[in-house]
Amino acid sequence: MRRPQDITEVTVGRADLAALLAGLCRVHRIDLAGAVALPCEQPHRRRWQAWLAAGHHAELEYVTRDPAARQDPLRRSPWARSVLIFGQRYTKGWPAAEDLQLRDTIWTERVARYARGLDYHDVLLKDIKRVVKGLAAAIPGLAAFPATDTGPYLEREYAWLAGLGFLGKNTCLIHEKLGSGLFLGVALTNLRIDGLPPGPEPQAEPLYAVVPRRRRPARSVAASHCGSCTACLAACPTEALLPEGGLDARSCLSTWTIEWQGRAPAGRRAEQGGLLFGCDICQSVCPWNQRAAGREVPAEVRGEYAVLPAHAELTLADLVRIDDADFRARFRRTPLWRAHPAGLRRNAGVVVANLAAKENA
Repeated sequence: MRRPQDITEVTVGRADLAALLAGLCRVHRIDLAGAVALPCEQPHRRRWQAWLAAGHHAELEYVTRDPAARQDPLRRSPWARSVLIFGQRYTKGWPAAEDLQLRDTIWTERVARYARGLDYHDVLLKDIKRVVKGLAAAIPGLAAFPATDTGPYLEREYAWLAGLGFLGKNTCLIHEKLGSGLFLGVALTNLRIDGLPPGPEPQAEPLYAVVPRRRRPARSVAASHCGSCTACLAACPTEALLPEGGLDARSCLSTWTIEWQGRAPAGRRAEQGGLLFGCDICQSVCPWNQRAAGREVPAEVRGEYAVLPAHAELTLADLVRIDDADFRARFRRTPLWRAHPAGLRRNAGVVVANLAAKENA
């Protein structure tokens, strides 16, 4: 491990870096890759600060730790000259909104699509490290530190600036051809990239993409390709999406079922409906995702994110009474681990009660 004081900048051309990423990302199943020069202006910074000040982060304290470092990586890593941003698909879009109130739906379909397989923190980080290793072999002196949600970075802001997609009204990063079913990861580097636009306008295209975007020119921070569509706002069962933009996590089903481990606000459990862990409603109704579902792309969705065979052995009733040992054996290294055993039991109990109430209504 190199000491920070020993890291000096390395220069590489934008075209050369793009060519390297094209070869490495194809091999390691990264679908999108871009770069942002540091320091950089973050046009959404004020909105993020206002979001925190309003308490829309649902008292998730990790979001508020060292906000200055989150907004400026150079505070902790003054040697850094750029950040690489990577996107990896976990689904080919959503063919249509799913009716999760159906009693005969298997329990894994009540789980957000990103959480049905292995933990993306592990899978994506491994692939980014492989890309970085390939870059290091081709660029002597490269220093790069990958992270997937483990560092204080505003990943969506960097992805937007790097041209990986636009920020939708559902707060997700959306690529016009791939939709929003993307995991994001970053790598802080000492690369000074000649020819890289300085910002703050977003780049029209990333350095690498498995398929190109719509090739529309970059636009202002306030612009979006959502247009007048408000399907996600209308579909959100708890009105967590804010009309002026952003998400109030205090009213989000993902917060209730994951971060709060099944502790929905008093009197609001019925709003959870048939959702067990996470929520995809705002993505399933998005026209961009429905287009992505019908479009063939060169790379296949990674098998690591598919439903694990062992999960099919369980029923919703089993989850209501799953013991701690069985939970640990089945769900370690999966996103469901974050709910903890008691949280998953609570979530399952709420779903069972909601389904029974609907059937008896």
